[in-house]
Amino acid sequence: MEINDAPPHITAAAETAVRCHEIQTSLGLLEVPEFDQLRKVGMAVKVALHIQGLPVVNYETLKQVAAYYMDIPAVAMSSVIDLLAEVEFVRVQSEGKSIKAVVPTVPYYETLYQGMGELAATLGFNEAEQLSVVLLNRLSKAPEKVDLLVNELGAETKLIQRSLDLGKRGSYLRIHRSRGRDIALSPAYFSENADLFADAVAGGSAPQVAKVMSALRRAQGLPLSIVEERGEVAGIKLTTAEVALLKHLAQDGAVRPPSISTQHAGQQFFLFTPTPGRASLLPTKRDIYERAMALVAAVRQGEFLPKQYAIRSPGAVLNRLKQDLKLGKATTEARHQYAKLVHLRVAQLVDVGSGFSELHIIDTRENREALSIAYDLVDAGVAAGTDVDDDARAALQHEQSYVESIIASKDLLKREKIDLTQEQQLELEGLFYG
Repeated sequence: MEINDAPPHITAAAETAVRCHEIQTSLGLLEVPEFDQLRKVGMAVKVALHIQGLPVVNYETLKQVAAYYMDIPAVAMSSVIDLLAEVEFVRVQSEGKSIKAVVPTVPYYETLYQGMGELAATLGFNEAEQLSVVLLNRLSKAPEKVDLLVNELGAETKLIQRSLDLGKRGSYLRIHRSRGRDIALSPAYFSENADLFADAVAGGSAPQVAKVMSALRRAQGLPLSIVEERGEVAGIKLTTAEVALLKHLAQDGAVRPPSISTQHAGQQFFLFTPTPGRASLLPTKRDIYERAMALVAAVRQGEFLPKQYAIRSPGAVLNRLKQDLKLGKATTEARHQYAKLVHLRVAQLVDVGSGFSELHIIDTRENREALSIAYDLVDAGVAAGTDVDDDARAALQHEQSYVESIIASKDLLKREKIDLTQEQQLELEGLFYG
């Protein structure tokens, strides 16, 4: 079984690395005996994403942070570092046989995935690992009937069933019963097929879904608390059931919505459509899109939940950042409002005295791209073409105060189970499963 089902805008090697990362992240600490090389590649991608752009990282600190935040056992870290060193993503500082520190040399995202994917091809994935990658590749393009997968994948039925069961346990795929058939679905589908998703919504087959998606596209990044309090988005009134549907859709993407914690407003969740817009989201650019959402969330926080000085025009703020890579006005709220951007290495806060700080964007290719996407999201509600735990990155830099987007989504899921009405469930089935 060959892993070669990549779309034309991403190589097969890069997509293999993407899927290994998704599977490892989803499985967490769940033990899967047949996943050996696959999980090592996934772990290596995860570590690379988190240390990208950082200075020298103490090895013991890296092991502790990886175990606590990334679900990577300490005993596996030496193997992960070996893989990263093999593709020259790190330089290792050792004393004798002991690793003391690593110097990250991780490249831009697409090159990162390409390099790890090419290495994965040399490791000799077993049949179970190959099948899981192929399965996830297929489901990232469209939901599929389970019986069709069994007939077409060319593997033993029990092995396919095992792969599906592991996917359900790890939450990187789901099985829904629709119209008497079992349908397999991946959350990656919503982010990587935005054009199909948008066309289906615009087709009018699901009026409630179309209504809430249209409303949210007019005001991407709204705080959930504001939506619940006002019962509307961008002037469009929503029922309680429609607010619940909005939260359900926001949770259903491969890139999770961010949250921000401040002393004056507590923890706030920010809502985005499951896809970035009319163009597909390259799986290798999810981290950039996550940075863009963090930028939008930061300015929405200042717009709707300021401590003292409200942002009047989020679009103008983001446009200024695009042009000047800094805000000309320092505030006392910046340290809390933009802390997540510091943890993601999108920006730095320059202390100008008396508790005032000024936001400066770190001038990198990734951050300029994230700024453009963020501006498009606020200005037009969509963004053309674009899994990092900032708690972990903050710990690696000896700071922590904000919750990374995937953690934020899980917190939201834990706080309340969002049940859909029977009518909404039927609409979603008709929309997503044809």
